[in-house]
Amino acid sequence: MKVGSKGYYGLLAMADLVENYKGNQPVQVKEIARRQKIPEEYLGQIMVLLKRANLVHGTRGPGGGYHLARPPENITVSQVLKVLEGPLMGGNPRNQKNRPVSSIVARRLIETWARALEASEKILEEVTLADLCRPDDRVQMYYI
Repeated sequence: MKVGSKGYYGLLAMADLVENYKGNQPVQVKEIARRQKIPEEYLGQIMVLLKRANLVHGTRGPGGGYHLARPPENITVSQVLKVLEGPLMGGNPRNQKNRPVSSIVARRLIETWARALEASEKILEEVTLADLCRPDDRVQMYYI
């Protein structure tokens, strides 16, 4: 699996919107771009794709911007990446199963590849934006 800059930046932008979700205030692209260090024009293109996929809503005009279309608990990493990157896994090992296999090693390799891809897809479908933005439990405060 390969995630390009579009998917990476898109997830950063969506995480930025999570921070403002409760206030339901639209966030401008230039604000997200500045905070996340994403080229503003490129982020604008990404946000259009996310809007078309109904993952965000946009408001035009002064005070406009973007906000999440649904709660962060209901948007998965997989959904965002599929919109921005297309199919997550290159090639389908299941197609290889129909070919004559020259050895047991080749068959086992294809089966292993299929299992790895399925496991990766499952994880990306389980992790939500809320999971990504959850405070780190490992951060400890020391009081003197």
